[in-house]
Amino acid sequence: MKNLVKIIFLALLPFYFGCSDDDALTEVSGTGAPTGLSMDFKITQDNSGLVTITPSGENATQFQVEFGDGEISEEIAPGQSLEHIYAEGNYEVKLMAVNLSGERAEVIQNLEVSFQAPQNLEVSIVKDANNPFIVNVSATADFETYFDVYFGEDANEEPVSILEGETATHQYQETGTYNITVIAYSGGTQTTTFQQEIQIFFPLALPITFENPQVDYTFFNFGGGDGDGVPIVNNPAPNSVNSSSRVGQYTKIAGSESWAGTVAVLNEDIDFSGSNLLSVDVYSPQAGIPVLLKVENETDANIFAEAVTNTTLSNQWERLVFEMPVDAAQTYGKVVLFFNFNIPGTGETYYFDNIQKVPMSLPLDFEIFDSGAYVFTGFGGGNITVEGNPFADANNPSAHVGKFNKGVNAETWAGAFIELDEAVDFSQGSKIRLKVRSPQAGIQVLVKFEDPTDAAQFVEASATVNQADTWETVEADFTGMNLGNWKRLVLFFDFGNPGVGTDYYFDDVEQTN
Repeated sequence: MKNLVKIIFLALLPFYFGCSDDDALTEVSGTGAPTGLSMDFKITQDNSGLVTITPSGENATQFQVEFGDGEISEEIAPGQSLEHIYAEGNYEVKLMAVNLSGERAEVIQNLEVSFQAPQNLEVSIVKDANNPFIVNVSATADFETYFDVYFGEDANEEPVSILEGETATHQYQETGTYNITVIAYSGGTQTTTFQQEIQIFFPLALPITFENPQVDYTFFNFGGGDGDGVPIVNNPAPNSVNSSSRVGQYTKIAGSESWAGTVAVLNEDIDFSGSNLLSVDVYSPQAGIPVLLKVENETDANIFAEAVTNTTLSNQWERLVFEMPVDAAQTYGKVVLFFNFNIPGTGETYYFDNIQKVPMSLPLDFEIFDSGAYVFTGFGGGNITVEGNPFADANNPSAHVGKFNKGVNAETWAGAFIELDEAVDFSQGSKIRLKVRSPQAGIQVLVKFEDPTDAAQFVEASATVNQADTWETVEADFTGMNLGNWKRLVLFFDFGNPGVGTDYYFDDVEQTN
């Protein structure tokens, strides 16, 4: 930094510092004026603009500083320092000194105050959990004063300005690829910029329906026909099972491996809470074809669950249900389909659609899938299992029914519950109807719904079985009951009496008006 030094010898007159202009320095005559004047500048490295100025010089007894921005300091003695806050820029700082004889001198030094660019810029870009078009951006940095966020959707967009700890939110209007730009500003001209590309799309998640043109339904084939993927085509034969207009088509090309199949990587893990059942609508060229459905962890193929179901129809849509033996501690983000598993390909074509979770919800008829899918939890000495119907007749020809065993010495309040995926809404039907077969008449069946997050919140109603040893339909009336998060169904048989080891059978639990 170049110093411009101007030494002025002044006449001997009473010494004082006045205003910031030169006229304030009264000239005196004499010798031995201050010499070797200089200033040491220490700029605080926090973009505050704080500068510590330490004057020095020989024969000086008092110093005064004009800061170069229109302000002037008080007098200070040798060895003392001054602090002054500057805006970013270049300044001519004048040091004035006087000795005991009143002789004076001054020096001008250039001072450049330059703020640092923000450092350690970190940006968080998070898509909204419920709306894939909403993006939230926040940022942190050292030496920053604020951030400007550009979401890249409009070439003429005005940035959203945020401070550290705040969030900028934007909702995109269209799917596509956009560049998000975050500019961190310091107290001056220095900035730091961050850019990241983001894709806005409808996530590929269950259910897979092939109906939304803005969803990327990409499947990858393996074991034969690799890379051909799954074309989305018109439904070859809509029916009551699958009336969709668009479906997926898979061809197991001639000579492909017996384990050939197709896989999709989901953007969201499958939610297996409640039910572990998946269903797929399948249109097969022949009946008796084994279809294997597999779900995998997105990053570790050794973590998987799979099940096989055979087709029963040819050239017709049918819904195949798969009970997936998943591990609740793992996550599954891939769906894999194998058609005619363990048989080499012959060039046959299959159509599939509506890969979805089968919700555990009313009605419960125990028929649509394997009985092991219904997970009841007993308490107080009660227990529920799903078994073959031992008393099938015209009143209840179902193949499977629920069996409640009230064990010997079970509590009067013994029962069992099951978690539902969908809450019961009594505005859609105020009665719960079920078929019951009891060895004695006059027992009370108590039906209760709880909020799984707060068992103190519940509603309940009872029904009376009037006949013994026959299937009878009974109703529990919930008219006027409160609405709530009723996702836990609890059943009590012969409520109020201790258990003696009796079995009670029930079926077709449904909501009705």
